[in-house]
Amino acid sequence: MQTIVLASPQVDRWQAFSNALTSIIQADIVTVRSAADAIEAAQTLHPQLVVVDAELGDLTAAELIRRLLGIDAMINTAVASGEAEAIFHEETEGLGILMKLSPLPTSAEAGRLAECLRQVTGIV
Repeated sequence: MQTIVLASPQVDRWQAFSNALTSIIQADIVTVRSAADAIEAAQTLHPQLVVVDAELGDLTAAELIRRLLGIDAMINTAVASGEAEAIFHEETEGLGILMKLSPLPTSAEAGRLAECLRQVTGIV
């Protein structure tokens, strides 16, 4: 079974997103509250997808994704961010992020993210 990591200090507020994602994708959802925990999860669980909150505190989303790619370049990522699209693009260009989500991702965004993941990997 696939693993998806949700990394946010507010991950408990992502319940609708998490529930929708698990109803679409056959995967185990693992929640973590820091970049350090996301790195550990990536090293031990080899997730298909890591969804990162831009406001982790210990690392920026871009820094965390760079580290995740160093662990496994095949990890797919998405970022929950309220930044303007141009600023977000400038900060994350070249990182291969599947999708920018709202700061508190919704169930509708879960559907769009699952579709992006399916297009990239062929599995969902």
